[in-house]
Amino acid sequence: MRLSSYVKKAAVGALSIPLLAGCAGEQRADGAAERPASWTDLAVRTGAQDVVHTDTDHRSYKVRITVKGLVRGSQEDMRGRVDEELTGMVPHYLTFEVTNTGGKKIPAAYMAGTNLALNGTDWTHGEKVSVSGGRPGGADLPCADVAPTTLSPGDSYDTCMTYVLPEGVGVLSLTHNADGYLDEGGAVATWPVEGGLEAASAGLAEPGDSVRVRWDAREDGVLELPAKVVSVTRGSAADLAGLDLDLNENERRGVPHFVSVTYTNTGPKDLYADQADHVFLLTEGGRQIRGKTPFVPDTKIPGCPSDWVARMIAPGDSVTECSIHLVTDDGDKPFAVGFAEADRPGLVAWRTPVH
Repeated sequence: MRLSSYVKKAAVGALSIPLLAGCAGEQRADGAAERPASWTDLAVRTGAQDVVHTDTDHRSYKVRITVKGLVRGSQEDMRGRVDEELTGMVPHYLTFEVTNTGGKKIPAAYMAGTNLALNGTDWTHGEKVSVSGGRPGGADLPCADVAPTTLSPGDSYDTCMTYVLPEGVGVLSLTHNADGYLDEGGAVATWPVEGGLEAASAGLAEPGDSVRVRWDAREDGVLELPAKVVSVTRGSAADLAGLDLDLNENERRGVPHFVSVTYTNTGPKDLYADQADHVFLLTEGGRQIRGKTPFVPDTKIPGCPSDWVARMIAPGDSVTECSIHLVTDDGDKPFAVGFAEADRPGLVAWRTPVH
């Protein structure tokens, strides 16, 4: 199955700008707020989770995030109020509370909520946007970022953020990433959305299914080659002992999962086996975990054969490449394997039973 998502290694909240308007929707004659019929409440698991907020200077603060509601808006909310490339996207309005549970004052308090990500059912990370002006008829938009300048210990504020997803894409979950990055190895808090996991799983290829993927053959251009997931195996930290892997502190405490994918060279020339960094382990919480690979010939790793390293694949031959994916949150289970294709946005994805 093709997932119309993009893989983005960027700071969560980098595109977030405080909104200029804020109310609850259309106004009735009696002055009470009335929501447009096009808005839909999504069944997100509400409630509080204690997390760590990391600011742009890499300082950490203890924070409690309490999700209160998630509303899907309409394309009409966006018309004429956003950049052209976002026209046709669907806004989603997330309301939540931020509480400083630590002993330090938090500067730039609005940043304390920007590590929240909205994850689509195709693993798209919803883009935070600034929507200015009101809806037709003069009513304000339903979402405003109203954070204070600073947040003292014990203080709280309620706020709202707007995310956009492509038309037809549902919401899988909300996640908070402690290190501020969508796809790195920090601690993750997750608020699932009812029905999101089922929607994400619909139509996924099975592990043994052969699916054509776009392989970057460098000077020979992009080739479409058959690929299939062979196995996803849960390992242990001991399996990585002595390996020269580029791991951050959280990844070193994570659980390695070994993903093996077989490719067949149906082209006319030899191919260099180097597609492991195009493989992602996708989780129920909506994370895309990029693989790590020790590019050292003859390295022996339990559960992860490495005889493909630095070898050529002759026409008609197949190769099984292995990548190591560090799952840093015990509550976030691997769910699928995605392949990021060359010269085309999106992922090809297979369902992933873990052994």
